[in-house]
Amino acid sequence: MRNFRAAALTGLALLGLLPAIGQQSALRAQAQALKAKGDAAGALALFERAAESAPGDPALRDEIGFLQAVLGRQSEAIEQFRAALHLNPRYAPAQYHLGVALWLRGEHTDAVSCLQEAVRLEAGNAEYHFRLAGMLLETGQDAGAFSEAHTATKLAPTRADLWNLAGTAAQRKGDLPAAKADFQRAVNLAPSNIAYRTALGFALMDLGMATEALSQFHEILKREPDNRTARINIGYAHLNIGDYDAALDEFRSLAAEFADDAVIRYDLGLALKQKDQLDEAKDAFTEALRLDPDLVQAWYTLGITRWQEGDSAGTAEAMRAAIARKPDYAEAHYMLGTALRQTGDLEGAAAALEEAIRLNPETPGPFNALAQVRQMQGNREAAQKLFAQAAAVKKKAEAAQAKRLGTMAPSRDLPSIRR
Repeated sequence: MRNFRAAALTGLALLGLLPAIGQQSALRAQAQALKAKGDAAGALALFERAAESAPGDPALRDEIGFLQAVLGRQSEAIEQFRAALHLNPRYAPAQYHLGVALWLRGEHTDAVSCLQEAVRLEAGNAEYHFRLAGMLLETGQDAGAFSEAHTATKLAPTRADLWNLAGTAAQRKGDLPAAKADFQRAVNLAPSNIAYRTALGFALMDLGMATEALSQFHEILKREPDNRTARINIGYAHLNIGDYDAALDEFRSLAAEFADDAVIRYDLGLALKQKDQLDEAKDAFTEALRLDPDLVQAWYTLGITRWQEGDSAGTAEAMRAAIARKPDYAEAHYMLGTALRQTGDLEGAAAALEEAIRLNPETPGPFNALAQVRQMQGNREAAQKLFAQAAAVKKKAEAAQAKRLGTMAPSRDLPSIRR
């Protein structure tokens, strides 16, 4: 074998190829060194020189495309990735890079297809699964995202970012205990990461564990005493616990420090509303809307507060404002219909309630309210049918609630804004 290798090298030398091979290796090594230093332009020039003597090498095409993408030359990069795949359709890095480049260009369907192929070709690459999971999550394919994210965590169990994405996917899928466990793993691996700890806090609140969530937000404050978001979340956690005095103190303090923050004013209004200080709550919501007229939750909760005071016309006005900014806001359509019924506008009430049912047919309230409107209009047959539908939806909702209680995931009754 040794004699055969020596003979082969002698043959290459005679053909004049050995210097070329050495030059090729040197160019690649120099290019990789410049790439490691962050010199994308210098590395690209060397890889392009190397490709001149090896035009059929897909790895070189992929390297060139990657560096072009880094330099903002997306169209050229995509051409290089496609050229690499033309040379070798099974070259996984080029599939991966092409998918990422297409995603950044907004071609999401093709991007997902490329990542799925990359994962098929190199199933043991955690980064490929991670990136595919993120794309699936962004495109609403929650079940697929959940599967890919958890595959990634098995391949690279010490990467906190994978556990955080897995938690997000579990949360979107509705598996709240799994989300909590995944976020906890991320925090354990990266205790100083504020985003991961915040996500864990929210997961704990979703599970009705607001006291435990408070400890996470307080831990953030220990690390970053000026973290405004953590203080807001502490206030909101107190609201969830029912400690309205503590929540009110927190939001009043925040409002004094950050007078131009609409969300803080909104949260202050929530705390005041829970204390039945309705006039002050309305003032807080109105100020929040002055600061940010598009804050939909503030319009909705202002309307609810007006309803509590018996102001049906004012409720309708606020709900219309919420709907103008969020046309698919089913709860606002429901409250608009309820308010219009009280003002005697039965046709308007019926239209609003029908829209609420169309947007969310899983809530019994709009069915019952619309049935009452039909009764007032003298249409008993339609009313009876709607009451029956309401009963069926209620039965289904109660079963779902029992399931949530079984997983410690009670529904919230406060509209929130998360940061």
